[in-house]
Amino acid sequence: MLKDFSAMIYTTEQVRSGEANAAAEHDVSMAQLMQRAAQACLLAIKQQHPVGAQLLILCGPGNNGGDGWVLARLAQQAGYRVRVAGAKPSSQLAKEAAQAWHDHGGSSIVLTDVQSQHFEGVDIVVDALLGNGLARDLDALYQRVVELLNHKARGCWVLSIDVPTGLDSDTGCPKPIAVHANKTVTMIAMKVGLVTGQAANFCGAIELADLGVAGAFYRAKPALRAISHNVVRECLPTRAAASHKGMFGHVLIVGGGPGMSGAVNLAGRAALRCGAGKVSVATHGSSQLAVAVSQPELMVHHVDDDLSRLLTLASVVVIGPGLGQTEWAQKLVEQVGCWEGPVVWDADALNIFAQQPIRKPEGATWYFTPHPGEAARLLQSSAKHVESDRMQALTKLCQNFHAHVLLKGSGTLIQNYGSDMRWVCRRGSPALATGGSGDVLSGVVGAMIAQHVDAENVLPVSVWLHAVAGENAAQNGERGTLASDLLMQLRALVNPTQQPG
Repeated sequence: MLKDFSAMIYTTEQVRSGEANAAAEHDVSMAQLMQRAAQACLLAIKQQHPVGAQLLILCGPGNNGGDGWVLARLAQQAGYRVRVAGAKPSSQLAKEAAQAWHDHGGSSIVLTDVQSQHFEGVDIVVDALLGNGLARDLDALYQRVVELLNHKARGCWVLSIDVPTGLDSDTGCPKPIAVHANKTVTMIAMKVGLVTGQAANFCGAIELADLGVAGAFYRAKPALRAISHNVVRECLPTRAAASHKGMFGHVLIVGGGPGMSGAVNLAGRAALRCGAGKVSVATHGSSQLAVAVSQPELMVHHVDDDLSRLLTLASVVVIGPGLGQTEWAQKLVEQVGCWEGPVVWDADALNIFAQQPIRKPEGATWYFTPHPGEAARLLQSSAKHVESDRMQALTKLCQNFHAHVLLKGSGTLIQNYGSDMRWVCRRGSPALATGGSGDVLSGVVGAMIAQHVDAENVLPVSVWLHAVAGENAAQNGERGTLASDLLMQLRALVNPTQQPG
């Protein structure tokens, strides 16, 4: 079976330091790698537009620009009409590629001379400007060219080579703007900055071209692994015929402060639909009736400030959905924080925790599920700072709080405490950007713990289920999809015969 190399994701430095050695091991020169990169891009163009279409290729000074110069020659030979605007080549490979283009009769203009009229009549724009490794903001020239491309290339199909220009290939942040590509053909390996942060706004469809050197390169440990359906199949086997509810755990969900009964309702229903044996809800007196009538299978308890009896019955506690930050909520957080069992900390439970940290009990296992704002409060930082380096924020949360952590957002990241392996979820939908979606996820996590999914796989399994349920729920449209629409999709996904291949 062929290995799925796109599931292994690397930092820019890993790719830079490893590609030359991988090429040498396969007896491939760097010039041949550039030729193969250009051929991969030409194939992507052919799949999109027939021969004869008009291309505008924008080439930067380095090897990314070299890919563009080679592509220009190959595309012209294939029958495309090609225009090139290029910076002065700085690397030896780029110089040779530009010279070969001109030796074969090609012409070009200087990149600084690019104006609006150069985009007229163009079918395809190729971004071969800067590629990976951008660590600082674009200078004035490249900002102008990127702005011009994004504005004038509307209606054109835009292909970025390796990484959209302006996108940080390690963080997924624009610096401060980036090319909006319809497709990105990335070379050798997937980069972290293509799969998390704001990357989805810029990359379009992503295709990996391993250039024939994968066998050597992928022996290096990746910075991230993409979650696949296989982990779900392995962790949720078919149930034994003689099963009973006691085998699948008792989830206690704590939350639902005044006016926020819907959050614990969603979390509880998600836990039920994902297979938890029993689900109890500990909620504020003003929310008890609303939660109780919403789902008869939920055991709903009005609690003032004493959770002790319910904690003795629980296999796992989920605290936070609709909790609020009142004195009532703070007392519940204090009690759960002293419980020696698995706890899923979500929403306002995390916000209270950030204000009054609790020492983790020896026998407890903690799962944190923050969005960037909650992560920022835990780290005494800002959401902007968290988003500027999501990998770093993830690791700090793990280390600081001795917790398994999922950092929500596009390209949700996961790291388990005590492990240097990180996961990323490449599935999902903008339909998940709606109130209650996070409450559903917390219920899914609780259900996975209750069903004895091993601790290292709880968060990867839960995030994958939630993401794919969001995709499936949005098949008739992302806008207007509700968090409650995920519930029946989750039921289908947790049953092995229903999982997609």
